[in-house]
Amino acid sequence: MPKTSKVDQRYRRIHDIFSRRRGSNTNGVKLIDLAEELDISLRQLSKDIRYMQDHGAPLEYVPALRAWRYKEGEDFVILEGQFLNGKDLSILRIALETLNRINIHDKALGDLPEVFRKIYTASRNWTQPDSYKKTIYFDPPPKYDGSTHLTFFLKAIEESRRVAFGYRAFHAEQAKTVVFDPWFLRHYDHRWYVGGYSHDPSEQFVRVFPLERIEGVPENFGYCHDKPRDYNAETYWRHIYGISVPKDGKIEKVVLAFTWLQGQYFLTSPFFEPFNIQETNPEYVVVQMNIIVNTELVRKLASFGDGVRVLQPVSLATTMQRFFENAAQHQSLKP
Repeated sequence: MPKTSKVDQRYRRIHDIFSRRRGSNTNGVKLIDLAEELDISLRQLSKDIRYMQDHGAPLEYVPALRAWRYKEGEDFVILEGQFLNGKDLSILRIALETLNRINIHDKALGDLPEVFRKIYTASRNWTQPDSYKKTIYFDPPPKYDGSTHLTFFLKAIEESRRVAFGYRAFHAEQAKTVVFDPWFLRHYDHRWYVGGYSHDPSEQFVRVFPLERIEGVPENFGYCHDKPRDYNAETYWRHIYGISVPKDGKIEKVVLAFTWLQGQYFLTSPFFEPFNIQETNPEYVVVQMNIIVNTELVRKLASFGDGVRVLQPVSLATTMQRFFENAAQHQSLKP
């Protein structure tokens, strides 16, 4: 743990004294008494008070008491010399609530969920207990069936290992053996994927495999050092929504016309960035993005129903039309 300086210890003691007095009938603290208790000069104490105020401490002077106190209803803590005000703590609580949702039954994560649980429990003592417990809700935590393979692929990527594993697609009757150069791990839509170069003669391009459909135990299969020089994991996803990059996929100018209401949802939480707003009016919001059309994009646009219309390219508009025609035909079939 980092060493705590005398100054940090002094701030900590000042904070503890004001925290204990908060809410009592005699909650005012006179600086002369506080300086004597801390064994420092009034000048030094005044500098400390100003510093703590400047960094979020809810200190206020009460003329009627001729003393100082902490304002009621304002959170403030000091952790390892760091000052955290109410806004900081709110952000931290949300982050800790999120960590606390990690699947505690996920063995691939080892002791991490338990560590997060301990941090979460301790954090509740930093402010009023249970003051926020019932204000934040989440969907049920996702179940990562394929996460047992995460550590294997992470190590293989870091060591440039070629791997072999059994993979069975949903439509396949049995698994096939895949020889693969893993380059990256990616999380998308509650699933973990491993991406890299496929040595299948019918593919031989960058593709991704969902980890939960890997069967058996993956094995190392030598080393791989032939990653293309122009490949960059960060730029690889720049023009992609989702996870798949078609073999012959190209960047296209896609123009979408959202209904006004659906457009507001998109603008406040866009599913792809960057994008340009081409037009806004009381009926439509028209946006343009440079993106590679893939299966995930088609399904995402379909999820908007009649809330969006594809203006460009014509090929994507045709694809969307066929998608809905097939869906309508499927709905008309008897079960």
